[in-house]
Amino acid sequence: MKRRGIAPYDDTLAALSIGNSKNLQLDLAEDFLARISKLQPKYIHVFNALLAGCDIMNEPERAIRILAEMKHLNVKPNLRTYELLFSLFGNINVPYEQGNVISHVDVSKRISIIEMDMLNNEIRHSFVSMKNLIRAFGAEGMIEEMLRYLNVAENVVRNMDPYQKSDLYFIVLHALVIAKDIPKAIRTFEIMRSCGLPANVEIYNVMIECCKLLPCFKSASALISLMLRDGFYPTILTFTSLLEVKLAREDFEGALNLLDTCIIEGIQPDIVIFNTILLEAYQKGQIHVVEYIVECIHRAKIQPDQSTLWYTFCAYVDQELYNTAIEALQVLSVRMLSGDADILKDKGVILEDLILSEEPNAELRIMKTFEPTKEHLATALLNLRWCAIMGSTISWSPEESLWARRLASSYANKRSHISSNTVPEHLAF
Repeated sequence: MKRRGIAPYDDTLAALSIGNSKNLQLDLAEDFLARISKLQPKYIHVFNALLAGCDIMNEPERAIRILAEMKHLNVKPNLRTYELLFSLFGNINVPYEQGNVISHVDVSKRISIIEMDMLNNEIRHSFVSMKNLIRAFGAEGMIEEMLRYLNVAENVVRNMDPYQKSDLYFIVLHALVIAKDIPKAIRTFEIMRSCGLPANVEIYNVMIECCKLLPCFKSASALISLMLRDGFYPTILTFTSLLEVKLAREDFEGALNLLDTCIIEGIQPDIVIFNTILLEAYQKGQIHVVEYIVECIHRAKIQPDQSTLWYTFCAYVDQELYNTAIEALQVLSVRMLSGDADILKDKGVILEDLILSEEPNAELRIMKTFEPTKEHLATALLNLRWCAIMGSTISWSPEESLWARRLASSYANKRSHISSNTVPEHLAF
């Protein structure tokens, strides 16, 4: 069209802006929006698409710029706009910091301004706007405000079905557990059940996580019974929450029994459930548990992640086993690159050029080589580079490591050692 001197219609530019917003290409989306010659009120959906992209990409500064442009062009917001504004500006700390008195005041002001603007434009709350608002208060730790708006939602939002109410209760329960306000979490769950609202797996998982703070495995087992009675089956997240209850009592044998039960039930374990045990074992100085779990991860053919490396490395460092720490870091970093020995051998020579490079900006080059979605590969290479600087010889056959061979040969003995040092509790379900 450009070569032929054909100018696209405004609707074409609007469609291109929306498409780029959905693909999270926000610079392009904003550029196409700016090229629309007559930005009329009907193009509010284009602005909303861009605001939705800002919400996903956590770019509130860009959203402010877009809102300023809307105001300048006299494009009035609609309900969808306000739903997005509560999500974009409802909290200021998450996920990096916890809320405090100053941030709570700021959040209250922001939400009041948005609600006042809604009122001026004669727009009522929807289920989504209330949901985003309640989630914002919960994320900031503003518990009383969150509970108050839960009551408001039930009275203000018309035609809210029971499943939507359950969604709101899930958000509230999750925030209460994060805030460690156990009495309110239990009371809210009881109110939900007394009202006959349908539960779901996520709600039960949150309440089982709540049992970790007590800690009470009996209560967690009772929740499992309710869950099964309601026709829901435990997921990997359920087992992870149950593990945390066991680990809160330092019952490593009980945690490993749960891990076995998870596998027997046909649920594929993930790296998160293994890391949950690794973290507690590292914090309690249980090296034999750390080594057992690392071998379990390898035998399950699951690639370690950054947390796996960190917990294992720190466990050895805390025990002043520095050489073992470096060897473990090297083996796990290579495993994180790939679980296929042939792939490692083929790519090893190429990767060594990056790892052993003597260029002053070698680390920056490694980081730029991989996309943000593959940052684990950059982490693995940076770890291997550090190991090489410390004097280690990089091997692309991690199974030949003396440390890896020792873990494999002592696998059964370590489980027996864990069993002999703990008193297991019976799994109630």
